Amino acid sequence: MKFLNIIRHGEAENTLMKNDFERELSSNGHEDLKELNKFLFQFLFKKHKILCSSAKRTIQTYDNLKYSLNEDSRLILTDDLYLANLKTINSLLLEHSKSRMITIIGHNPGISDLVSYFTANYEVPDLGTSSAAQICFDNEKKVGEGEGSIKFIIQSIDENIKSII
Repeated sequence: MKFLNIIRHGEAENTLMKNDFERELSSNGHEDLKELNKFLFQFLFKKHKILCSSAKRTIQTYDNLKYSLNEDSRLILTDDLYLANLKTINSLLLEHSKSRMITIIGHNPGISDLVSYFTANYEVPDLGTSSAAQICFDNEKKVGEGEGSIKFIIQSIDENIKSII
């Protein structure tokens, strides 16, 4: 793996009528993801693997971003990413480590911990909803703690892109 894209799902509806796994994106979540989609489109992602939590809001996040992420990419839905911790996510990445680029669409705190772990920057703020980070690895054979560098961390909020780093 040379590039790792990490995406936190869009803002979810706030309801007690559904269990957490079934919560859908709010209208703000959909709008913010439209802006994130425009931002990501500039990178012209090649076909790659996308690991996505099987929760409703993460699938809807993918649906909003599939064109910028390259809809020909291989989507892998997995329950293992639902509220996964760093160790679980890292294990999933190891299973797919031969891929040159991987995108993960998931939940906090695991995905924020992943950014900190791979960059050894534990001051990075947690990813908010509709956030994306890209981490680059100079040596594809060395993908571990502190081996990556941040290319960007951004958040789409109130229909604007805000750089976090």
